[in-house]
Amino acid sequence: MIRFIRTRFMSVLGLVLVLVGGLTILPQSSTFTPVALATSSGGGPIVLDGMDPVCHAVFGEGTENYIAKVLKSVYDQSSIPSSNGEIAILGVANMSSSGGCGGDWNSELSTKFLTQFDTQPTATFFSTEEELDTFFSGIVANPPQIIWIPDDWGRSSAIHAKFTENAEVIADYVNSGGGLFANYNTFGWLTTLLPGAVFNDGGCNGGPIATEDGSNDFGLTDADVTACWHGYFTGDFGTLKTLAEWEYPTGSESIVAVSIGGGEVSLPSSFTLTISPESPNAGEDLTITAVAQTLDGTPQEGVTVTVTVSSGPDAGQVFTATTDASGIATIKVRTESEGSAVYTATATVAGVEKTVSATVAWNPPTTTTTEAPTTTEAPTTTEAPTTTEAPTTTEAPTTTEAPTTTEAPTTTEAPTTTEAPTTTEAPTTTEAPTTTEAPTTTEAPATTVAPTTTEAPATEVPTTTVHDHSSHDHGELPKTGSSSNSNFLFGILLINIGILFIGISEIKRRYS
Repeated sequence: MIRFIRTRFMSVLGLVLVLVGGLTILPQSSTFTPVALATSSGGGPIVLDGMDPVCHAVFGEGTENYIAKVLKSVYDQSSIPSSNGEIAILGVANMSSSGGCGGDWNSELSTKFLTQFDTQPTATFFSTEEELDTFFSGIVANPPQIIWIPDDWGRSSAIHAKFTENAEVIADYVNSGGGLFANYNTFGWLTTLLPGAVFNDGGCNGGPIATEDGSNDFGLTDADVTACWHGYFTGDFGTLKTLAEWEYPTGSESIVAVSIGGGEVSLPSSFTLTISPESPNAGEDLTITAVAQTLDGTPQEGVTVTVTVSSGPDAGQVFTATTDASGIATIKVRTESEGSAVYTATATVAGVEKTVSATVAWNPPTTTTTEAPTTTEAPTTTEAPTTTEAPTTTEAPTTTEAPTTTEAPTTTEAPTTTEAPTTTEAPTTTEAPTTTEAPTTTEAPATTVAPTTTEAPATEVPTTTVHDHSSHDHGELPKTGSSSNSNFLFGILLINIGILFIGISEIKRRYS
């Protein structure tokens, strides 16, 4: 009885060791979060200031460095779809005096303002009322990369009125990802969009200095922005942040915003578009929400919204929806492909045709990253080696009964025991390592040869590394290397010990 208990105990212990070893060599699961590519759904980059850097640059006061840095940063961050790549300069004439301060625009652009570009973009000027009408009416079909409204002390009130008249056109352009840089002017167009925002005259008492937001969003430093300034912003700026500030009128007074904006902001408009999530995975739903309302917040019900996939995955598809009592229309889209897609929404709101776009970067499907680990479950089939008890019979080479016993084929491990007769040539079983070419098969008895079975998981890995890491950071990557190899070898050791225990137990049972 005691012998029976001992025999069974060794069998159970052997099975436990095999199971623990199998669990040890299984790959450790880890959570993978797809990296979101850049998206313009939040709006474009904006810098609005109360300075007159063009004028001071002409006077040789060094403000061209500020202009050059902002132009380059705003240009690079702009993601307006179908951009013509140009800088549209509004409200000044090409060959006129630069900002009313003397100096020629052509030479100022090439030698000062565009010096941070490896290849200087084309600058197109729209100066007269007629030219501005042409520009704003065609901005949807032929958008520039950025709009620049420079300081110009000689600008007429009629030109300022054109900016205000097209306030929503400017907003729609920015909300679609376009870049905007504007220096000292009346900013009547801004107050039209944000009635709580007020531009005030005054300043030039020192400073200003760059804020943390100015540094983070545009790389601004105190040296870049320090110059005489002539206006500042107060009130409610909406989503715009303070980029440069100073005490005004004296040090005992509150700090005022000399420059406002942000790297990805939106402006109020009667027709806006948002997407959720901002970084979708292919194969998942993307929700596009269009809102139609007047600038004072009155919802526009019954507005037909048409969304077209202008470019990217599934280009050409068209979706429609109608706004509800809250002025909201919701559309769900899905694609099975990764890549950058542009969704362009059109609607007629209060008699005005509106167009706004959102650029979405679809990540690869999540299934492509989770399938590879499931193939590594093959090592769990290493329970099959429990049938390799035959090698343990080499302890009893004098018994010739092992080859003749028919018990081996009748064991529950029958699928592999058919090989038992060949195992009587125990020494030849050492050829097993050569059979380890079978890591590609799920019947991996050869996985008992630890050095070769480690190759099977490794052959799966390259499928997840076909990815360019030069332009982004995935953060801390899953731990690989020596620690996982140690776990694998330890697991194999436990399995082999377990097999040994089971084999000894079976031998004792058969010959007791």
